[in-house]
Amino acid sequence: CRSLAVGLHQSGLYVGIVLGGAWGGWMGDHYGWRPVFTILGLAGILYLVPLWLGMRGLTGSGSQPDRTGFKASLRELLKLPGFTILTLVFSASALQNWIVYTWLPVYLYERFGMSLANAGFSATFYIQVAGFAGILFGGWLADRWSRTSPRGRLLTQVAGLAAGAPFLFLIGFTTSFPLLVLALITYGLGRGFYDANTMPVLSQIAAPRLRGTGYGIFNLAGCITGGVAAAGAGWLKEIVGLSAAFQISAVILLAGATLLLFAPVGRHRESAAKIDQSTRTLMTG
Repeated sequence: CRSLAVGLHQSGLYVGIVLGGAWGGWMGDHYGWRPVFTILGLAGILYLVPLWLGMRGLTGSGSQPDRTGFKASLRELLKLPGFTILTLVFSASALQNWIVYTWLPVYLYERFGMSLANAGFSATFYIQVAGFAGILFGGWLADRWSRTSPRGRLLTQVAGLAAGAPFLFLIGFTTSFPLLVLALITYGLGRGFYDANTMPVLSQIAAPRLRGTGYGIFNLAGCITGGVAAAGAGWLKEIVGLSAAFQISAVILLAGATLLLFAPVGRHRESAAKIDQSTRTLMTG
């Protein structure tokens, strides 16, 4: 149930984005954006208190902490079959995520003549509600698929990216609001399929002591790629319009789905067995 567990954990993120998008759009329409960032920043600081109280009892089970340095961990990760491909595909996914998060409300405001409140709502509600469903169903599907195929989780990701890419392209193409809603929902479902299985797929190739570093590298690469992409989309907006940014990111996302098919994740059960055995040796030795 690893994929479903990750999906349940990440579902809170989707709910928060829906609520934040709807409330933030309303606040921006009535009071401007500065109070929105101030309130959310204060909420984040206050959240540290229950987070610290809830996490302080989860510091480990008495085993010795791993002392492997970052450079050594990075060398091990780069030697793992499929890690480079997983990082590239995560970056491709982050690229379109950042463009959607940064520019979709503005795009809807300008292209469809929505108010700020409606643009903020539409840019988040349909995608995130569909993503909420996709992350749960995608987690459940991947868990079941992995029982019959070691590549089940990875193929669930491929299906999500391949299904979402054409509809991301449609978001930047259509002028019909019903088609836009259909595209937003289908794109969100596909993204949920991918997100639910990012860490579970990494766990298939990386020992537990490397997974935190591996996911950190995913996020580092994704943030760099996404930040550059968001800035690039702003440049495209001035040259040819935001439609091109969504369409280009859709093509990149489809390329990522294709590349993911070649990741040698789960092809050799004996590799996973060796990783598990080495992990047990480290923990007991």
